[in-house]
Amino acid sequence: MTNDTTLPYVALLQRWVKGALKHVFHFPDRSDLACYGTGEDTWGVQTNQKAIAAFATVAADPRFDGTAAGISRRELQELALRMLRYTLASHIEGDYRCTDNVSWGHTWISVLGLERMMHGVDALQPLMQEGDNALLRKVLLSECDWLLDHYTVVGGLLAKDGNNKPESNLWNGALLLRTVAMYPDCPRAEAYRDKAFTFLVNAISIPSDAHSETELDGKKIADRFAGANFFESLALNHHGYLNVGYMVICLSNMAMLHFMYRSKGMQAPEALYHHMKELWAVVKLCTFEDGRLLRIGGDTRVRYTYCQDYVIPMWHMIDDLLGDPDCARFEEGWLRQVELEMERNGDGTFLSERCGLLEQASPLYYTRLESDRAAALSMGLAWKRLVRGSDADWKREAGAAAETAIAEGQTDPGSPVVRDASGRGWHDPYHGAYVHRSAKRDASWVWESAEKPQGLCLPANASNMAEWRENLAPRLRGLGKLTDQRLERHGGAPFDGGFVTWGSTLVHTQGLMAEGQKDHVVARSAIACAALPDATHMIVVQYMAAARRTYVHEVKGLNLLMPNDLFNGGARTYYWEGGQASLQGAGSAEETLRTGSRWLNVDDRLGVIAVYGTDALSIYRPGRRQIGLKEKLATAGSAGMLYADELCGPCLTGLRAVEAGEVLVDAAYVLQAGEGHQSTCAYAGPESSCAAAIQCETGEVRAVRAKGADAHTYVLAANFGSGDATLALEADHAIDVATGLPVPCGRQGKAQLELAPGTARLVRIS
Repeated sequence: MTNDTTLPYVALLQRWVKGALKHVFHFPDRSDLACYGTGEDTWGVQTNQKAIAAFATVAADPRFDGTAAGISRRELQELALRMLRYTLASHIEGDYRCTDNVSWGHTWISVLGLERMMHGVDALQPLMQEGDNALLRKVLLSECDWLLDHYTVVGGLLAKDGNNKPESNLWNGALLLRTVAMYPDCPRAEAYRDKAFTFLVNAISIPSDAHSETELDGKKIADRFAGANFFESLALNHHGYLNVGYMVICLSNMAMLHFMYRSKGMQAPEALYHHMKELWAVVKLCTFEDGRLLRIGGDTRVRYTYCQDYVIPMWHMIDDLLGDPDCARFEEGWLRQVELEMERNGDGTFLSERCGLLEQASPLYYTRLESDRAAALSMGLAWKRLVRGSDADWKREAGAAAETAIAEGQTDPGSPVVRDASGRGWHDPYHGAYVHRSAKRDASWVWESAEKPQGLCLPANASNMAEWRENLAPRLRGLGKLTDQRLERHGGAPFDGGFVTWGSTLVHTQGLMAEGQKDHVVARSAIACAALPDATHMIVVQYMAAARRTYVHEVKGLNLLMPNDLFNGGARTYYWEGGQASLQGAGSAEETLRTGSRWLNVDDRLGVIAVYGTDALSIYRPGRRQIGLKEKLATAGSAGMLYADELCGPCLTGLRAVEAGEVLVDAAYVLQAGEGHQSTCAYAGPESSCAAAIQCETGEVRAVRAKGADAHTYVLAANFGSGDATLALEADHAIDVATGLPVPCGRQGKAQLELAPGTARLVRIS
């Protein structure tokens, strides 16, 4: 990075222009029109709109280098103008159609591409003719009229109910206000403004807003409230899971309108920043030091694209309004990763090396992702110069409205951001979401996740070690095209320094080949997990039993996924008892490396010890990039875009029959974050008593004793059965870590740990 903090944006964008030109289409019947991507309705239109923003913004920069871009400044500007004319002409108000022979517009999402495009339109203004501006006005007013007359503002906590609309409420309200700012003489300006405020109040909306007496833009929040889209904790159930990515999308769309007002020297309305500060606190907690999102709830799409790209405008807005110094560090780290991947590709594109197979399968999807990154980078180029950072005078410049909207006093005394004593924890009860971050360990668990369930235990800020597809949950693959896990129940509790959680899923397989063979539940999987309050260790206990007689292709206990691809240099060093190996990731052959060791350590940074349930840990190497779009019947078997080694134990592959009630996985593990292989070896050694199973008289009770880095000894006990159970501990004193209360002792002076069915408890015994 140079002292000119916008120069990296210019360099990345002009290189991308050269690689993107192959996806530009010129219409043979209209020489005045062009488009980037497929030109289809919806995502095709929006892909073109985002490319307009990127082309126009970088072409307008005085540092633009036509040689690096493969096209002159004037040619690129004219191309962007033709692409804009295609966008406008193919709208309902225009005289042309999309490539799929329909016109676009007047939907809940048709505004999104316009919002992401408008800074590019600003850059093109010197070249736009009277007819271009007239049609632009006509299109924007048409969309606003439709929103005003035909679109009802709603909100809802759960995606499955169909009314969870946080991000679309934000961008729809933003366009109404943008249009008023552009055309203050428009006949319905006041009606646009009023509905825009309702949209914005119901974007990052929480249940307590229903009773809020706080006034924003002259009206009480409660009087505009239509529904909560976020939980009180600021968790977001978008697309049916805890979606950190769409928390970012909401803030990014907020930033687009924020910088429109900043560029015009206008005062933004109070409603724009509704719950911005609280949401940013959660998103920041879920961000690695290098800017990559710690998506504790996972992702259903291509890793480190789309939502990840739109962190840039969000960071610039937060730095502008709150003066958060971490934003600059996040930005610098993320831009380095973008440049790394671009260098790896070598063709001027952002994603071709790891997403090349996606490009072959769906040019629409691929160009959509390319244009997202380009548009976000162009926002950085357009708006970075407007960021005030820690300037103490910003409040006076922005006016009382913005000051009121982000003031601490707007947050209720019972802040929705639930933190522990270290200030690094967060919990959402509905999703069964827990995260704790310390100087040595990042730990999380989420039950209602994208590819459920999933946990993480990483060395602090080890972003290239993070993967969440059923991570730390036993993995089973049945006979169907798709095998997934469906949440049955969960519980747990956060505490100072960590958390304990438990739950169960039903493993379901569908899409079987044989005629008449029905989808069915293959097994029931139960897990207990505890992040110890020692900033180092996590205990995971897994128990999976077959639900019926059937066949399976693989059974993998532990299932710790270790990304081994371009973001870590494509190689991992693994250590185990009596051996070590440096293993190449993407491009390697399929194999199973059986270590013969009950412990493993990755890169001298992350240790795993099998306490019981497997004789040895294995490293399964799939021979292909297997991490990609979330598997469903439509995507089953599709190519992945990220490679991960799979650390397993047991590791059973190949077709086999299982009997009803057969126990498939019955194992426990201790993970060590930030520890080298010698430490892991010592912890697991035969002379060590650091980790051991506790014998239980009740058949489905499991318990593990583990020594913490804080010198305390902990017991995680889980009752996977259907009846109450009591575990007698070999200790006369025990403290329940979650409650801080002592565990009662029995007649023989031993602590008697009561366990309700399907629950777990973490206690400290020394």
